[in-house]
Amino acid sequence: MEFKGKTIGIGLVAGITIGAVVGSVTGNVGIWVAMGVVFGIVFGAGIATVLASQAAKDNGDSRPDSLPSDTSEE
Repeated sequence: MEFKGKTIGIGLVAGITIGAVVGSVTGNVGIWVAMGVVFGIVFGAGIATVLASQAAKDNGDSRPDSLPSDTSEE
């Protein structure tokens, strides 16, 4: 999906920004920037997954492209 990397990047930047602001207000920038990075990546990946699922439904697919289909016969 072409938007997955962009969505994760936007979440990461937003998380770092929020973490830096909260950290400067509380006086503990290190922990809050680290928390912002973690939460930014998590939210960005979550939003990318939801968008991929919606795109798959719009295209008539039963699953998003990120999930491999098992078509092997044993």
